[in-house]
Amino acid sequence: MSVLLYGAYGYTGRLIAREAVAQGLSPILAGRRPEPLNEMADALGTPVRVGDLTAPRRVRAMLDDVTAVLHCAGPYVHTGPPMVDACLETGTHYLDLTGEMDVFRDLTTRDAEAREAGAMVLPGIGFDVVPSDCLGTFVADRVPEATTLEVALFAQGTVSQGTLKTLIEQMGRGGLVRRAGALREVPPGWARRTVDFGDRERSVLSIPEGSVVTSGYSTDVPNATAYLALPPIVQSVLRASRYVRGLLSWGPVKSLLKRLVELGPPGPTPDQRRQGRTVVWASARRPDGERATARLHGPEAYTFTARAAVAALQRILDGTAPPGYQTPATAFGTDFVLDVQGTERTLVAASS
Repeated sequence: MSVLLYGAYGYTGRLIAREAVAQGLSPILAGRRPEPLNEMADALGTPVRVGDLTAPRRVRAMLDDVTAVLHCAGPYVHTGPPMVDACLETGTHYLDLTGEMDVFRDLTTRDAEAREAGAMVLPGIGFDVVPSDCLGTFVADRVPEATTLEVALFAQGTVSQGTLKTLIEQMGRGGLVRRAGALREVPPGWARRTVDFGDRERSVLSIPEGSVVTSGYSTDVPNATAYLALPPIVQSVLRASRYVRGLLSWGPVKSLLKRLVELGPPGPTPDQRRQGRTVVWASARRPDGERATARLHGPEAYTFTARAAVAALQRILDGTAPPGYQTPATAFGTDFVLDVQGTERTLVAASS
């Protein structure tokens, strides 16, 4: 059995490829451009397959004898559909690193098709969805009939060009929460609160984060909100963006910003990754006051993603890959996040 990394020469793809080889795997490196793939293959001793997502036959051919695809080439709203199509046609398990709400929602509609194909469809197998989904489900499991789930994230470190381009692609969009079991669009920065991340309390602002979608499949909790710790000035800018959403959605503005991003470094340096860290907080509660709250401390976000993605591939190669649309928690259980080296979970409070 083998796994294929598509978009392997991107910043995060390279981290995952190196982590996979370090863990004893020999992934097939894939993408559009042969030059960087061959350079990586020479360094890592791995096979290579070249193919463009605009050529469906070539994509299907790349998946010959492949057990699973880890799709690392975003923005996934554009690149995901052709790869998912090929995976479902060939019965290949599909994983990606998306944080895009449209992708999560679109893939839920392909559950029946994936089950018929015997393939797992699992988006968001990195930071932030792995820790937010697993920890949110962990606390929800401890409060029967919980009605409210809140998740908050803190990440210390810098971001890659790919992440910035994905964020630019989503500019002009509003927020997203789950209310009464249904997804509801809200203005940017719709809710604000403070959260104790263990070292101190931080102000957090609501964001359209993946666990808002995944919680509807991982738990029975009808109301969910996700938050991100941001500096006050960034919070003010995000809340003000609701008044210029039309401009932020304009194609030429997005193209200009993406070109500016490409002038910067590809992503955090090794030293920056070593110095970074992540903390995820989650709390589930019932109207009568019973609640459970937990925190998860982990490595820097890109290191977290590489380790989580490889851990998922190892689970699949060991035979754990339930067919259909899955979340990290439904596919591998709430303790899957503890497979990520350097991650610790603490149950902070449970009351009734």
